[in-house]
Amino acid sequence: MSIESGALTADQRTELLNYEVGRFALEGWTVSSVAGFQAVLQRKKRIGFFGNVFLTFVTWGLWLIVVLLRILNRRIESLILTVDHAGRVTREFSHPPGTLLTIKMWAPSGSNRRPKD
Repeated sequence: MSIESGALTADQRTELLNYEVGRFALEGWTVSSVAGFQAVLQRKKRIGFFGNVFLTFVTWGLWLIVVLLRILNRRIESLILTVDHAGRVTREFSHPPGTLLTIKMWAPSGSNRRPKD
C-alpha cells in the first residue's frame, strides 16, 4: 500500500501508539510490554472510596471486612492497544473469564478516516 491510499508509515504508527499509551498512562495504567505496533497495559482494579466509607460508617465498621477482602483480592486489568495500517486504534480489555472485549477507536484527529463498522 502506498501513502496515497491511506496507509500510515511505520513512524506515524509508532507515534500514534506512543500517544495512546501516554494517554492511558495518565489514567494510571502501566506499560507491560510494547512490540511493533501493539502495547500491553495493566493496572489494578480500582475500589470505590466514598461508597465504602459510607457503608463502613452505616454498618458500624462491619463493612470494613468486605473492603479489606476486596483490597487483598484485587484483580489486574489488562488492555491491549493495537494500531493498524490505516491509523485505527483498537483497544481490547480483558475480563475475568479471560475473554476480550474489542472497541474500535476513531482515527487520529488530523485525519478524515473513520473506522469501518
